[in-house]
Amino acid sequence: MINTVIFDIGNVLVSFDWEPSLKSFGFPPEKYEAIANATYRNKDWTETDRGVLTHEECLARFISCAPQYAEDIRRVIGALGDTIRQHSYAKPLIQQLKNNGCRVYYLSNYSEYGYNVTKDELDFIPLMDGGVFSYKVKMVKPNPWIFAELFRRYDINPAEAVFLDDNADNIEAAKSMGLSTIHFTDYDKACKELKKLGVL
Repeated sequence: MINTVIFDIGNVLVSFDWEPSLKSFGFPPEKYEAIANATYRNKDWTETDRGVLTHEECLARFISCAPQYAEDIRRVIGALGDTIRQHSYAKPLIQQLKNNGCRVYYLSNYSEYGYNVTKDELDFIPLMDGGVFSYKVKMVKPNPWIFAELFRRYDINPAEAVFLDDNADNIEAAKSMGLSTIHFTDYDKACKELKKLGVL
């Protein structure tokens, strides 16, 4: 029996849509691609979520990939808050799950800087029973230990919990930890899966 629902945040409860923000700067195509590769597409983006580097250290890594655009990269990262928008269904869905007797948590790869500039869009968090941001525990999904940390903190039995995430690797990691899973692709499909599990 499922009595606990665990949500990823980005591209599940909020949209993370960096392309319109980057396009708003009006960079020519070559410059746009260079800055996109240096920032949002950069493999080091995960390190911002891991929380082991300062904001300036992360910026320095991005800038090192396209040093000729250093000031533009600073501007782009400074506009990170424009990339996150809460989905209209986020709070009603959480509240409905709570009303149905479920415990509701979040488990999200998120940077401290990102949280500080987008927290107004995360005002559903007080409705939840708790959760883990990666930057606070210095681990990121799909590392199994971040799931174990969530279980430990909130006494979650994975056999009684379902995890929703848009990332297939994270879904596989969740399965390996004994969780039921929903690979989130759209809201309606996710609701159908939650209804099958008897929590909606």
